[in-house]
Amino acid sequence: MYYPFLINIHHYGVCIRNDHALKVVLNLRLCHNLASLNIYTRYTKTLKDQNISLQRISSGVKLNSAKDDPNALAASERLNMQIRGMQMAGRNAQDSASMLQTAEGGLDGMTSMLQRARELVVQGANGTNTVSDKGIIQDEIDSMIDGVTDLAKNTEFNGVKLLSSTPGYIETVIGANSGDTLKIPTFDLTADNIGLKDLVTSDPDKALQTIDYALDAIVGVRSKYGALENRLTDSYDNLNEMSDKVTGAESSLADADISEEILNYSKDSILSQAANALMAQTNKMPQDILKVLENLRSR
Repeated sequence: MYYPFLINIHHYGVCIRNDHALKVVLNLRLCHNLASLNIYTRYTKTLKDQNISLQRISSGVKLNSAKDDPNALAASERLNMQIRGMQMAGRNAQDSASMLQTAEGGLDGMTSMLQRARELVVQGANGTNTVSDKGIIQDEIDSMIDGVTDLAKNTEFNGVKLLSSTPGYIETVIGANSGDTLKIPTFDLTADNIGLKDLVTSDPDKALQTIDYALDAIVGVRSKYGALENRLTDSYDNLNEMSDKVTGAESSLADADISEEILNYSKDSILSQAANALMAQTNKMPQDILKVLENLRSR
């Protein structure tokens, strides 16, 4: 009988040829099971893709490492740098605005005290006042002037004093990039420095001029701080708006599309199950060849 066979087993196969009916000569040759190898290659790639989809679904990010998309990752990190810089600059602007609001409170108190002192000077100039009356008025004026100095020295924000410091500037960063700074001036508004030392009512004209000069100095500082506070408020709003815009741009680069990743995961799951079923079929071939060999041996 003549039995021509050419059969592949799972990873290695056996090639058998019988050339004589009475004398059997076996010519064995090892072969690769290409069908099983191809299916296995596709199976491992499908598992890899499925793991990537699962990682993106669980993290919500599609750029989990540089190999996912080097260019997109670089752009995403640059945008993140801008976002975090703008967020911190926004907090700086907010803190600086709060500091100026604190200074505004102190300046408002100082203005009220000087307004009261001016009223007392005018009251003291009334010819109907007795010496005792003028002494009482002078005591209240001195108390108001001391209060101006106390407010100037005690008005502070986180230890920073704006109203009783050597004239200069405090710099604060209000942007994400180098050079985005704002200079906030400091002043010395104590009574002695604004000309209120030894203010007496004996010369009403001179006393009124002195108080008016001090009021002009304080009001001027209030105006400067008010303008800076408006600028800081606008900067804070602009930084928040820009941060939101840049966050949206960064999200389109780095965030995963969950619906798309779920579809990919489901597709890869079906493909991996199909590959398992096909590998089971291709791996069944060695069992068939063993049965053939057993039949030949029995004969």
